[in-house]
Amino acid sequence: MRQGEIIGRIDSPFYSPNNSLNLTGKYPIATLRDLSKRIIQPTEFIREYVEDSENAIPVLRAANVEDGYLNTTDVVFISKERLKSAKDSFIEAGDLLITRTGAKAGATCVVRPLDKQYVISSHSIRVIPNKEKVIPEYLELFLLSASGKSQVNRLLTGAAQKQLQLASIATVQIPLPPLDVQKSLVAEMESARATRQAKLAEADNLLKGIDEFVLKELDIKLPKEEKRNTFAVKLSKVKQGRQDVTYYKPYYERLVNTLNKSKFLKVSLEKISPDLVGGATPTRGDAELYAEDGIKFLRILNIGENEIVLEDLNYIKEAVHNGELKRSQLKENDVLMTITGRVGTSAVVSKDNLPANINQHIVRMRIIHQECLPEYLAIYLNSSIGKALSNRGVTGGTRIALDYEVIKKIQIPLPPKAIQEKIIKELYDLQSQARQLRQQAESQWQTAKEKFEKVLLG
Repeated sequence: MRQGEIIGRIDSPFYSPNNSLNLTGKYPIATLRDLSKRIIQPTEFIREYVEDSENAIPVLRAANVEDGYLNTTDVVFISKERLKSAKDSFIEAGDLLITRTGAKAGATCVVRPLDKQYVISSHSIRVIPNKEKVIPEYLELFLLSASGKSQVNRLLTGAAQKQLQLASIATVQIPLPPLDVQKSLVAEMESARATRQAKLAEADNLLKGIDEFVLKELDIKLPKEEKRNTFAVKLSKVKQGRQDVTYYKPYYERLVNTLNKSKFLKVSLEKISPDLVGGATPTRGDAELYAEDGIKFLRILNIGENEIVLEDLNYIKEAVHNGELKRSQLKENDVLMTITGRVGTSAVVSKDNLPANINQHIVRMRIIHQECLPEYLAIYLNSSIGKALSNRGVTGGTRIALDYEVIKKIQIPLPPKAIQEKIIKELYDLQSQARQLRQQAESQWQTAKEKFEKVLLG
C-alpha cells in the first residue's frame, strides 16, 4: 500500500488485497450516493415501548432487517406522540434499509408495500433511491451479490460489535445498466426468489408435520380456541394465584384438562430437570468480553425449534466462560429454552455445538429423570401444546418473559421410551427431507445470483 492510496481508513485489513475492489464490466459505475435522493440515519427516539393501539406505531429494529426480507412479525410499539420529531424514521415502499450495528450489520432489504405505518430505529440506515436512475429492487440485489457484500463487509468497523458508518455506505460502487436492463434482471431474480421461497416453505411445512405426529402418539386432541374476550373467573382463583387475565382464558383451562386426561404418566418439568440455569451477559466492555472465535455465546436467534442455529454467532473469551459464566456452561444433551421473545422455543445441545454458553434470555435444563430423553423433551416443548403451556405463563406487557417458577410447573407427559424414540426418529426423518429441500433451494438461488453478477461484471 502506498501513502497516496489511504482514503480515510487507517486499519490495515481494509487495504488487504483480499478486500480490494475490482468492478469491471460493460456498464458505468456509480456510488450509492449518486443513486440516492437521501441517505438517512433515523432519529434516535426515547425507547418507551407501549402496548399496540391506535395511538402507537410499530418499530422495526435492526433484527427485523434481514437480507432481502423485512420481518414485521416481532416488533415493539412507540406512541405517536414520541415520534412527532422523528419524521425521517417513517419508512415507505421502495426505501432501502441497511442495518448499521449489531450482529447483522450490513443486512439489506427493500421495503415492499406495507399494510400499515412503520418506523425504523436508529440502528439501521434508510436509503431513498432516485427511481429515475435506479430500481430499488436492483439496488438490493446488487448489494446482496458477492461484489456488493464484499464492499459492505469491507466498510464494517469494530471487533465484536460491528458498525457501518453513513458516510462509508454512500461510497459503495454499483454497476449501472439502463433501467430496462435493470427491470429484466429484477424480474429474473424475483422468479428465482419465488422458486427458492416455495422450496423453503415446503421444508417448513414438512417440519410442522412433527406436531401432528406428536399429538397423535400422545393421544392428545387439542380443544378449539374460541375468539371471545369475555369470561368469568372465580375470585378465589385470582386471590390464590395469578392476576393477569390471559392466564385464565377458558382455552387454557380446557387445554390443561385435555392434558390431564392423557393415558401417560405426567410429571412437572422440575422433576425432569430440578436445576434450571439461566445465562447472563456480563456488564463489561466488549473488548474484555467478546472474541473473534472460541466459545460460542448463544442468543435467542441461535435457538431454533429442535435445532441450534450456528449463524450470526457471538463468541466470548475463555476466561469469561470459565469465570463469571461457569455456571451456565453447556454440555452435550442439555435442553435449551428461550424465555423471552419467541418464548418456549427449545433445542438439544449436541457435541458439535460445544464449547458454548448462553445469555440471559435462555434457560438450560439438564435432565436427571431416567425415563425422559432430551430430544423428546425439546420436541414436546416445541409442540403446539407445549408452546401453549409456555405462553400461558408469560408475564410482562411489551417485553414478555417466562418466569423460572412457571417453567418448573409445566406438565410433561412421559410415554414409554419406545414411543419417545419413535417420535424422535420421525423428527430426524422430517429434518433430513427438509434439509434436502433447503439445500436445493439455496443451490438454485446461488446459481441465479452468480448469473446476475456475471451479466453485470462479465
